[in-house]
Amino acid sequence: MRRRWLGLLVGIIVTSLSVLTMSGLAVGVLVGQFTDRAALPCDQVPGTPQPFEGDRHIAYESAPHDPYRSKPPTSGPHSPRVVIPGIYRDPIVEELQVHVLEHGHVLLQYGSDVSASDVERLERLGRKHPRDVVVAPYPALGRGIAMTGWQRLQRLDAVDDQAVEQFVTKVAGRYDHQWRNGATPCTHP
Repeated sequence: MRRRWLGLLVGIIVTSLSVLTMSGLAVGVLVGQFTDRAALPCDQVPGTPQPFEGDRHIAYESAPHDPYRSKPPTSGPHSPRVVIPGIYRDPIVEELQVHVLEHGHVLLQYGSDVSASDVERLERLGRKHPRDVVVAPYPALGRGIAMTGWQRLQRLDAVDDQAVEQFVTKVAGRYDHQWRNGATPCTHP
C-alpha cells in the first residue's frame, strides 16, 4: 500500500513539474513575441546600406557564382552550411560569411594590420553578444575593421568600442531570412 502511494506521489510531482516547465516555456515565447522592438528608422542604423545581391544557396563554398559587389559581402549566393556566433582565429570563407548574415548575425572582421591588442578588444566586444556576433580575421580586407550585417557595411580604421557596440546592437537581428519588426534594407532605387 505504501509503495502505491509513493508511486502516485512521484507521478503527481513529475506531472506537475512537466506542466510548470511547459507553461514557463509558453510564457517565455509570448514575452518574446511582445518584447520585440520596432525597427529603427534608416537614418539611425549605423553603417552604409548595400544593394541586395540575392539570397540563394550554392552547392558548396567554392562553387562558381557572380562576384560579390562589396568587401566583405553583405548578401548574395551563400553556402547551405553556417558557422555559429563566436570568436574564430581563421578567416571565414565569404560564402559562409553571407549565410551568417542571413541568420541575423553581425560579423566583426579585421585586416592584417590590426594589432593583437585591438584584436583582443574586438573579441571582448564580440563576447558581450554571444548570440549575435562572429569575430574573425579577413585578410582580403587589407587594413582596418569591417562590420557587416545583412545589406549593411561599416568600415573602421581602428577599434572604436562605441561604434562597434552601436553597430551590433542596432544591426543584429534586423534581418533573419526576412526583414524583422518593420526593418527595411534602407536602400533607395
